[in-house]
Amino acid sequence: MSLWSFIRARFARSAPVDPLIRIKDDGFEVVEFPSEVVIASVKWVEVVRIQAYKLDLVTTDCICLLFEFTSPSAPLQVSEEWMGFNEIFSPLTQHFPAIPESWYEDVMTPAFETNRTVLFDASIHSRSTVV
Repeated sequence: MSLWSFIRARFARSAPVDPLIRIKDDGFEVVEFPSEVVIASVKWVEVVRIQAYKLDLVTTDCICLLFEFTSPSAPLQVSEEWMGFNEIFSPLTQHFPAIPESWYEDVMTPAFETNRTVLFDASIHSRSTVV
């Protein structure tokens, strides 16, 4: 290996790996992959607002969910690029029945439009009795 190749390999940064969404009975966790370190923990009962929107990444779009909470903690954005994102669909409609089942398709089209939508707002919608 040449000196230049050695130096470049030594200082090369690998692309960060997207986190994993792990569903739990009372919410979900965002877990660093592959270390399994919990980055964030969400409890359904603490969610006061959920927004869905699309990020324009020039050649593709990325659908995201933004969770806001009763506590003063910062909102949490989760991305469809993350492993386990699709696993969140069923618990969302179970714990927040006001969310239409078509929300993902509604945000997806038309392409390259933000399509920001409030899926749930505790000041407007009532919560499910499912715990």
